[in-house]
Amino acid sequence: MNTKWSTRFELKPGKWVFVPTPEMIQVGKEIKSAIEMRWRPPTYFYHLRPGGHVAALKAHLGNAAFLRLDIQDFFGSIGRSRVARCLKTRFGHDSAREWAHASTVRDPSGAARSIIPFGFVQSPIVASLCLAESALGRHLNTLHRRRSVKVSVYVDDIILSSKDPDAVGDELLDGLKKAGHRSRLFFSAEKSQGPGPTIKAFNIELCSKSMRIEDGRMAEFIEALKSSAHPFQRAGILGYIGSVNSDQAVEAGQLG
Repeated sequence: MNTKWSTRFELKPGKWVFVPTPEMIQVGKEIKSAIEMRWRPPTYFYHLRPGGHVAALKAHLGNAAFLRLDIQDFFGSIGRSRVARCLKTRFGHDSAREWAHASTVRDPSGAARSIIPFGFVQSPIVASLCLAESALGRHLNTLHRRRSVKVSVYVDDIILSSKDPDAVGDELLDGLKKAGHRSRLFFSAEKSQGPGPTIKAFNIELCSKSMRIEDGRMAEFIEALKSSAHPFQRAGILGYIGSVNSDQAVEAGQLG
């Protein structure tokens, strides 16, 4: 009988969300809190700091060349044994094994493996710790220390940029792919972009001098503004648009 989650549903083909039981929510909070006390995430892990994905993109403004990589099936690539190894040095063997078991579930696809599930309280920080301690994470940290390359990570999205286009060229990309292969964290060819003068991520277009929300997403925001009479909802939508591009916020306020 399952004791970790009360229900699960397929958000889209191959991507399952698990709703933890009340007991596991509490366990997840305790694991998350314990990791936060013992581990300081890299400053470029923007999903674990204020500002989120908008700040992750803004960090690259002013640079000339950009590269976006997406870790394919990120949570599904991290199994119970990897979680236990990463926790062991900080919390000891017994706690590491217990928390690794609490933080993983059987792969719903039927494959004989455990995975970190979407939906558990501790999943983002556990996956982030495993990324930071992988060969890919160590390689990203080396790049971060170079003044010529800017790095930002938002869960499974990795963005790199530089004022010098040669600094984010094929040599850098090849090094990242090799580090990802050693980590068994592979990049999605479908979602990867660049190196080039512009990239798209989180429905936002990023180039050297500006960021703007893509037209399709803007159309959705404008429709939401038109259909909403709630001032706080409208303020939230316009506030988000303005955090990306103030001109688009003015336009949306007029059209919506």
